[in-house]
Amino acid sequence: TGKMLYPNAVEELRSCDFIVSAGVKLRNDNPAARYIFNNIQKLNKGAGLYFHPVGDNLVPTFGKSVSIFNHKPGDEEYVMLLLLDIFANKDKLPKEIKDKLKKFKEKRKKTISKKVMEEVVEVVEDKDGNKKEVKKKVPKTIKEEVEYEANLLVERLGGDVENFDEELEKMLKKKEQFGLMVGEDFYFHPKAKNLANLVALLEESSDFKIAFIPPKSNALGVALICDLDEEEDGFVVGYNEPGDYKISALGDGDFNIPAMNQQEGTMTNMNKRVVPLNAALDFDGYELNDILNELGFNNQYTIDWTPKLPTNRGFQVVNFDDLPNEFTNDQKENRGYILANLDVEKKGIEIEDFSNNPLEGEIAYRCNPQRQFNDFTNKAHQIFEKFGVYASSDRAKELGDRVVVKFENGKELELEVIEDDRMSGDIVEIPDFKSNMRIYDIFGKNRYAKVTIKKV
Repeated sequence: TGKMLYPNAVEELRSCDFIVSAGVKLRNDNPAARYIFNNIQKLNKGAGLYFHPVGDNLVPTFGKSVSIFNHKPGDEEYVMLLLLDIFANKDKLPKEIKDKLKKFKEKRKKTISKKVMEEVVEVVEDKDGNKKEVKKKVPKTIKEEVEYEANLLVERLGGDVENFDEELEKMLKKKEQFGLMVGEDFYFHPKAKNLANLVALLEESSDFKIAFIPPKSNALGVALICDLDEEEDGFVVGYNEPGDYKISALGDGDFNIPAMNQQEGTMTNMNKRVVPLNAALDFDGYELNDILNELGFNNQYTIDWTPKLPTNRGFQVVNFDDLPNEFTNDQKENRGYILANLDVEKKGIEIEDFSNNPLEGEIAYRCNPQRQFNDFTNKAHQIFEKFGVYASSDRAKELGDRVVVKFENGKELELEVIEDDRMSGDIVEIPDFKSNMRIYDIFGKNRYAKVTIKKV
């Protein structure tokens, strides 16, 4: 779209009264996103659409005006196509998209219940025994067959195709601000580039506020500062991740560095805000700045790098000690600064052919339990969620206590089965919060994987 970043901060979605979640496992991926989606229903008297393959019994509790689509993994492109069909200005859509939308419309018939007033005649008798006929109208329910235009996208995505249009009309009544939160399922996807183009097309053809949920803390900052490779090869240095040489704040690596609460510096959050970090605990050892100085740089402190962050990526030339760091009494955030959303060369939106092969069979989903995010939360004594295979109550009973999960790439995991009574359906979840399990290596560039699960 000619911009470096997604258009809106996640926080900006709070003002919406209609919200769509696509590619986000709301209960697990990000608490702030979950609160925003829920509060739009409760506080703004809003409505919303929730798209995700894994059934979640928490989402229906957000409100009666949330329509839930538990579609198949791999059908995310069709999610975006449905959103374009419903919300886009059709005059702004390319011909190939408009032609594709027409193919998903079909005339069908359905039976509806209809109330009519029927005239009936009753014979009444007065107190003198005289009889007379009285006509009156009474309501009667009849069945009637009507023709309607079925949206086959709704059907493909697991929705109620017969009643969706009527339900959507009620949901959209008096709605003025629309928001879309896009999540990690779209980034770790075989058709990620096409999904990016479809999201950009929605941005250009509708009034949606669109925000992305980063997969990890500071992921946006890392993506802006670092040159990212498509493939991992050669000698790898891992920073709190596995590698040939591991730099770690966990005490399990080749070189110890401070944890996030032991160092000063900045991080970039999901609201596109560069915020300062202050040391809460002492650390007696080397920091990243010491490594950089060995490579020929000459900064006394790590925070000396703050004003040197690249301005061509949206950062500002501001000294660390000059960054504000407070929340005001009216609950507004006044920390750091917001990244500039710079103009970049507009490449144009090119939509590729859609995938028509959703995942079928036994499926594992890379997803952490609700309170676990990484090795550091796993160290917290107050968090007890274990590493294992998470499954719905029915699926957990089928699987037993322990299973071996075999992936198509030949890798295997033997794990404890953990019941999650808020999950529904047959897809199981495998966490990634323990880096030494190398779950990202096993799943690769996808968040879903076809697997074979056997009881131990």
